[in-house]
Amino acid sequence: MKIAAIIVAAGRSTRFVEGNKLLAAFEGRPLIHHVVSAVCASPVEDIVLVTGGDGGKIAAAAGAGRWRHAVNLKAADGLSSSLKAGLASLDANTSGALIVLADMPRITSDIIALLSAAFIGSGGAAIVFPQTDDGRQGNPVLWPRALFPELMALSGDVGGKAVLVRHPKLHCPVTVSGDATLYDVDTIGDLNPNA
Repeated sequence: MKIAAIIVAAGRSTRFVEGNKLLAAFEGRPLIHHVVSAVCASPVEDIVLVTGGDGGKIAAAAGAGRWRHAVNLKAADGLSSSLKAGLASLDANTSGALIVLADMPRITSDIIALLSAAFIGSGGAAIVFPQTDDGRQGNPVLWPRALFPELMALSGDVGGKAVLVRHPKLHCPVTVSGDATLYDVDTIGDLNPNA
């Protein structure tokens, strides 16, 4: 069963007042480097980094690894366009796609491994996502191939939430303690939340 990861990194960082947040230093490394490193250390087979047309700096900051670059020339259309660009680049034998948000630097390879194991355990049929001990849904989300057409039909600055809501019988939550699956960076203050 082949699992791919799509790292969506084409956003405009509109709430981050000092350039692109993915290039900002988080614990000594560019934000994007944390995310790409975690995915590269995980058991997923294929890794696609989706950036906008000006994503050269982001790709460079991501560092070396077993990922490949896909450019979303329609990034101004919002998150859905990056999902489409990533999904369109996957092999026909891909069983599931893990959608990874590039601004979540505390995601770990262990978390991805847990999600992947649950997906394989479902026979590649479930929507697998992390949830906190108190039941809050986090990211990343692992989607079965059967739902790729619905994700490809999305438009605007939206992710897969609407598709997730439509298929409650396919939900396969995996409990992950802590806030790693909820924590993202939108503002400069988010880079050092404990300050």
